[in-house]
Amino acid sequence: MEHNIIAEVKDLSKIYNSSNRIEHINFEMFEGECFALCGGNGAGKSTVIQMLIGNVKPTSGTIKLAGLTMDSNKSMYKSFFSYMPDAMAFPKVLTGYEVLSFFADLSNVSKARVDWLLKKVGLEHDKDKKVRDYSKGMQQRLALAQCLLPEAPLLILDEPTNGLDPYWVREFKNIIKEEKAKGTTILFSSHILSDVEELADRVAFMNNGKLLITDTVKALTNRNGGKKTTLEEVFFSLVKAEQIV
Repeated sequence: MEHNIIAEVKDLSKIYNSSNRIEHINFEMFEGECFALCGGNGAGKSTVIQMLIGNVKPTSGTIKLAGLTMDSNKSMYKSFFSYMPDAMAFPKVLTGYEVLSFFADLSNVSKARVDWLLKKVGLEHDKDKKVRDYSKGMQQRLALAQCLLPEAPLLILDEPTNGLDPYWVREFKNIIKEEKAKGTTILFSSHILSDVEELADRVAFMNNGKLLITDTVKALTNRNGGKKTTLEEVFFSLVKAEQIV
């Protein structure tokens, strides 16, 4: 892809103990692409994301977003991305509208955009309900709206379809496609490889804290001598070849 590199991860490691570690992670992200970080539970996807957003300090290695490191300019680094966690702890006593309005005030975003996003994620008729009365899926949709509020150049989404029913999984995919069409760069983690195959330009496969491979979806699904295969089949063949499990 002939685009500007907006994210560089070089030799990134986080060592907790001998059995819990992320080691030597290297990848780049290009402007306007959709990049998927994939693997099973415990592969290290969320830890990599937590290091990217600055919540976890790496043991070693470097991360740059738009040429910036967290240490060189923390405020500009953090303003470059918007983050959606896999489970967001919203204040239960606030309504959906109050929650989104709070984040809008922090980002200097208009209330008109709050209303538009609540409609976009299907919560316009539930905006005055307390968050404690929201289902898991509704809270996930509110988290997506929160992430979309500031219109950041980079969206970082950790397991974004968790708790969504089939209808809203489809709508989420449509929203991601719309954002990508606008030129937004998207990084998302997932273990649902059929979703990844539909959405991502490139994929990084992780297992047991290691990066197995990074390549385009097209290259990975045509790696067997041009014979079409699925990302799921590719992933299991890589794991087997590495004799990791």
